[in-house]
This record gives sequence, structure tokens and C-alpha cells, in this order.
Amino acid sequence: MRRGQSTIELLVLLGVAIGLTLLVAIAARADGGSVRRHLIESIPGHRPERRDDRWALRSDPYGPLIRRYVPTMILERDRYGEDAAVPTDPGICRKPWCAALGTGRPAIFTHLVRKSGSATRAAGRGEQGVTYIQYWFYYPDSKTLHAPIRELRGYHRDDWEGMIVRIPDGGEPAARVTAHQGLVGSARGWTVSAGGATLASNPGWQPIAEHPVIYRAAGSHANGFVREGIDMPLDRWNGDLARVPWNAFTLVAADTAPALRFRYDPAATPPWMKALWTNPEASGTGSARSAAGTPRGGSVRKDRFTSRPSRRLGTQTEQDRFTSRSSRRLGDAPHG
Repeated sequence: MRRGQSTIELLVLLGVAIGLTLLVAIAARADGGSVRRHLIESIPGHRPERRDDRWALRSDPYGPLIRRYVPTMILERDRYGEDAAVPTDPGICRKPWCAALGTGRPAIFTHLVRKSGSATRAAGRGEQGVTYIQYWFYYPDSKTLHAPIRELRGYHRDDWEGMIVRIPDGGEPAARVTAHQGLVGSARGWTVSAGGATLASNPGWQPIAEHPVIYRAAGSHANGFVREGIDMPLDRWNGDLARVPWNAFTLVAADTAPALRFRYDPAATPPWMKALWTNPEASGTGSARSAAGTPRGGSVRKDRFTSRPSRRLGTQTEQDRFTSRSSRRLGDAPHG
């Protein structure tokens, strides 16, 4: 009799457990998995996953979104035959010869910034949240002009250029690109006055579709949404060198790059030192420290999806750097 009663009690307990499991599964599906997440986080000893750029690349909500807007890049032919570089990974290549088209392996560094509705409201842009995806391109050097005097060439080692995509919740995507320490969006940034030609700050946003096409000037590596006038006013495009399709790029989590502990040319501010890193609405590409008047701090709040550059203590050996590069990569090419 006792054995039969114990069997019935076990069956009842089993039924209750199955019922609770089904309820949790239904609730988790209904609210996007938050119940399941809360249950996992309540387990003693559980350590929450760090939501950095590596997490974003492999996550279900953001990984496909990042890959959706990887650009196709049209390279300008250098009229002097000196520059045929593709964007590359400085952990692999920091010399012009290894970044040359056909030799260099195209790479893009991706960085995700998520602004909640409260943050965008504080910045005066309405109630909806906004997702920003930053695509950064590294080149071993940069030279704006082909002049006999080095000081007039605008030459410096290391070069970081980029594209920023803005996706409002429920809205249409838009983008802007970097050119000569400025930003170019819905209109060209060059202004001509009696004092000469200057690249005016133009933080406008260009409506885009999936895998937008951008044009990369030879030498300076400035970007634009049209071929003409990228480097200088009335500058003529010297013809297409090559088309680098979006799926040829290796995607690298941008916040892993500081772990390489490289020193970059002072004229080339790396992405994680730019004001744009945490404030994608900034009007220039300079460092966060020198960005006077840029809304920061309380006016634009960083939330949990804004990753910070990771740091390592001590000096890295070449083997450490190789290991770091291997752990940063998430596939050879993006998948739609």
C-alpha cells in the first residue's frame, strides 16, 4: 500500500514539474526569453555574459543586424600607382605591401552602441531607442597629396576611417562616413571661401539599404557616397581600381583591438579613443578628450550594450598577440 502511495506521489510531482516547465517555456517565448534569462541569472554562482562587441557579433538580435549593413567598398585607382590598399587587421598587417589588393585580407572592425529611449529623449531625439553600428577600416598609412615636400603630403602612419549606421527602433536605417577628420552624410562636406577650401562638419545621415556602397579615395582613404569630390572640391575620381564586396570582409570585434597594445601615429586617433565611440552623434572624428562641445556624460547615457575597450596588464609577447588575434575573429566572412 505504501509503495503504491509513493508511486502516486512521484507521478504527481513529476506532473507538476512538467507543467511548470511548460509554463516557463510558454512565458519565455511570449516575452522574448526574459523569464528564462531571469531564472538562469538567479542560479547561485551564475556569472552574466559580458555584452561586448564579440557578444554582439554572435548574438541572435545583433549579429545578423551587423552583417546586414556591412558595406561594399569601391576603391579608387591611384593615378600614381602607389596606393592599392584594402582595409586590414593591424594585428596581421601594418605595412602597405601586405595591405595591397590581392595580398591583404580585407577586415572591418565592428562596434555596437545601443541607446535606450530615455537616453535619446535626454539628447532631444524623441522616445525611441536607437542602435548604432560602427564599421572601422584600418590602413597602414595615409597620404592626401602627391607633393615633393613630405610636410605638404598630409602623410602619416596608420589610418582609421569608418562608417556609422543609425537604426532607430521602428525607423529606417541611415549612415554617414568619415573623410579627413570630418563626417559626410546627406550632402558633401566641402565649402569654398576666400580663405580656401575646407571640409565643413556635416553630420547629416544618408538613407541606406542593406550593404550600402561606399567609395574610398586613393591615398587619403576618405570615404563618400558618391565618386566625385571626396578628397578636394571638384576632385575627379580617377577610375575604379576594384570592388570589394561586403562578404569579402572579415569582421573583428573592435573592442578587442586595444588588447594588442600597439602604438599608433598621433595623427591617427584609433576608434576607441574617438568621441564617436560612445557618442555616435558626435560631429567630428577627433579624440573624446579634445571634442569640445560634444554631448557626453549625462546628456547621452551609455547603456549596457555599449562596450568598453578591454585592457590587459603587463607586456604582451608576439605569441600573446597571435592568441589575441585568434580569439577576436568570428568567421572569415559575414553571412547574411
